[in-house]
Amino acid sequence: MGFYYYDDADRNLESILETVKFLDTAEEKFADCVTVPVSLPDEVYGFLHECAITEYNGVLFASWYNNHTTELHGRCPIRGKRSYDGGLTWEHEEVICDDPTGKIMFCPPVYGKADGHLYMLINQMVGPDLIHALDCYILNEETDRFELLWSRPVPFKLNTNVIPLPDGKLMIAGRVCELDSFPNTPAVLISDDGRIDTEWRLVKIAENGDLPDGSAFVHPEISPIIDGDSIWMFSRNDRRRVPIVYRSDDWGETWSSPMAYDIPAVSSKICCGTLTNGRHWWIGNITHSDRRRLALYLTEPGTMRFTKCRILHDSAEPGWDNAVNWHYPAAVEHDGKLYIICTVGCGSWARRGAAVTIVNLK
Repeated sequence: MGFYYYDDADRNLESILETVKFLDTAEEKFADCVTVPVSLPDEVYGFLHECAITEYNGVLFASWYNNHTTELHGRCPIRGKRSYDGGLTWEHEEVICDDPTGKIMFCPPVYGKADGHLYMLINQMVGPDLIHALDCYILNEETDRFELLWSRPVPFKLNTNVIPLPDGKLMIAGRVCELDSFPNTPAVLISDDGRIDTEWRLVKIAENGDLPDGSAFVHPEISPIIDGDSIWMFSRNDRRRVPIVYRSDDWGETWSSPMAYDIPAVSSKICCGTLTNGRHWWIGNITHSDRRRLALYLTEPGTMRFTKCRILHDSAEPGWDNAVNWHYPAAVEHDGKLYIICTVGCGSWARRGAAVTIVNLK
């Protein structure tokens, strides 16, 4: 299989992996979409990253982490906004958590919905990606604020919103490590009772952060697609450029060895899911290593055959403060549209904001 940008190390890794083919034509076209700014860089918050988005009672919620000038350096609050008009405008800015001293940094937020409530899960860190704790917040609908339910020393870095499983359990995709260290082992948390305000059980996808060629995973951020009785878990792969996927046939209890697949993903976060019409979607950066091209792939309903590729962004776009990178996507379906939030690199690698791209699914 292989891609033109593989080097010898990439080709060697691919040669010892089983290969899964998902692409079936997947002609590239630009998506029918509109992009709306959510939070652009300013003097206080010049850096924004790792966004999340969800819908609750008709309102769209978006959140992210901020720094003043540099990624995961110094004061690092979680902030958010809401949209009451289908993503066209964003208001109700709020700070969910913050440590003004900068000793504890927060990253990233993810959402979950269960038992009639909206929850947010957040990591505490003592340094860049050095995971110190897992915090669980709940939206208090009387005060209209997210309030802390518990904080636990769980060294698991969050990657996706909470995922309902067909067996009634809940799952969160991410990566695990020792406390206060760097996470490089793909893993999931499972809630056996289907609740979010509960104890979560850890299941490792891999024994450690090493690939079969002896290279180490770096930032193995993962995201799942549930297809019939199987879960396909797609992983970012920084050390090598071979796209990696795992498979579970028992709802996340055991996982296959890593496999290569044929979507030309590059070194950035991937986001996946399933639409109400039965199509699966995969969003990530493709082709260009500088994260300028962000694409949405769609399957035929009820299959893992990706037959459509819709380009969401490609290189610099006017009116976006010299935006050049569109990356780190997260998405939610609502009211016939797919809302895709991503980090926007504005003029330089260090200045970042957030935007939502609204794709008309009709």
